[in-house]
Amino acid sequence: MRPIGIFDSGIGGLTVARAIHDLLPEESILYFGDTAHLPYGEKSPVLIRRYSSRIAKHLVDSGCKAIVVACNSASSNALEAIKAAVGPSIPVVDMVTPMVSYIYSKNPESRVGLIGTRATISSGVYEIGFAGVSDAITLLSRATPLLASAIEEGFYNDSIPRAVLEAYLSDDFFTDIDSIILGCTHYPLVRKEVKTLLSSNVEVIDSPSIIAGELKNQLIKHQLLEDNSQTVEHHFQVSDLTENFRKSAQYFFGEDLKLEEVSL
Repeated sequence: MRPIGIFDSGIGGLTVARAIHDLLPEESILYFGDTAHLPYGEKSPVLIRRYSSRIAKHLVDSGCKAIVVACNSASSNALEAIKAAVGPSIPVVDMVTPMVSYIYSKNPESRVGLIGTRATISSGVYEIGFAGVSDAITLLSRATPLLASAIEEGFYNDSIPRAVLEAYLSDDFFTDIDSIILGCTHYPLVRKEVKTLLSSNVEVIDSPSIIAGELKNQLIKHQLLEDNSQTVEHHFQVSDLTENFRKSAQYFFGEDLKLEEVSL
């Protein structure tokens, strides 16, 4: 069975891997977290493209039939390089395109908030995406660079991420938005905290489930959907393995994982 290749700069992408596992339990997963080089959100576009292309090629060389770029910074800065690295026969699902389509389908005249890393926000990729489908969508973007680092270090279930979020969200910048994009795969772990700091009618979008749905669509389109769950195997690789990553990975994915250190 050929697995689904999923990668992120760290272990935040495991939130996407979990959503994929829940929606497509018959699919095997090969996950790679580039923990030696995190966070991508503070790296230059050149470095992000270099790291992402190398990982994508590793996943394809390992037999993956599709690639999920479970990292907003890589999706924003390296998507074309990733597609070039894997070739035209491998479907690639990024974090941005499905979100743009989802929001447009719900309300083509909505006011949308976006929080993410500096690399994601400065790329302007969401602005470009929305401009391509509607000139009536208003996007309000804010970089929240401390949040991913706090979550990656294991601070996702205490007062620290809430204090960081309050610093970023306590003003009126996101007043009157209809929805907010959590533009980093770490952020779903603090989705409840984000919701408490915004108006009750703001939709805090569940991006992992949307990405999983888009992957399913691509697998069906390319006739790659697996229908035999008896041979499912998941493998989880990181470029730098520490005990903290091990503990956090189990929390992110929702069950015990065996992490393997792989240098590229």
